[in-house]
Amino acid sequence: MRNLFLIVFLVLGFFIGSANASSVTLSGHFNDHANSVLVGSDLGDALFEDDEIAKNVALYSLYIPVAGSVSFHSNGFFSGGADPYFTLFAGTGNSATFLGSNYDQAFSAGGDFDLSFVLSAGNYMVAMSVFANMSLAENYNSGSLADGFSGMGVPDCLGNSYYELGITLPDSQTVPEPCTLLLMGAGLAGITGMRKKLGKE
Repeated sequence: MRNLFLIVFLVLGFFIGSANASSVTLSGHFNDHANSVLVGSDLGDALFEDDEIAKNVALYSLYIPVAGSVSFHSNGFFSGGADPYFTLFAGTGNSATFLGSNYDQAFSAGGDFDLSFVLSAGNYMVAMSVFANMSLAENYNSGSLADGFSGMGVPDCLGNSYYELGITLPDSQTVPEPCTLLLMGAGLAGITGMRKKLGKE
């Protein structure tokens, strides 16, 4: 009987404690006219003259379903792409407020980066640009995404204009539906009944 309870505990632990980490990859080219997420440093239309491409910003909306640690990993520079400048904003649209960036890494080592933030569930904005095209909200230490970017992207840091950002979202706990628990309970009750019956024979 003790073994049966051990099995029940392990099965419930598997269902209740199983983790589902999900990941997202954002990628594109700063010089691609068809890249619909590109804006200029003033949040207007993206610019495609040779000396202006480094001022473009790729803006993405990101929804985080549960609170936890969120990892951001750049891969574009390694494959010949741009030396990236990453900015994270809390909220949606132009009212989103500055939350963090790869400032320290960008101005020291440069190249691809690995960053983690502990974030609440909710909506965020992610910006990928070329070193050192930082948001004015970060530069002034106040304001929002609506303030735009500095326009200080360096053309020599463009590489082949490619950027790639991997995002790993927090694990979410999968809790079984009540009907699943009822079916499991009925099945285990059946096993117990069969053990008793076999024990009498």
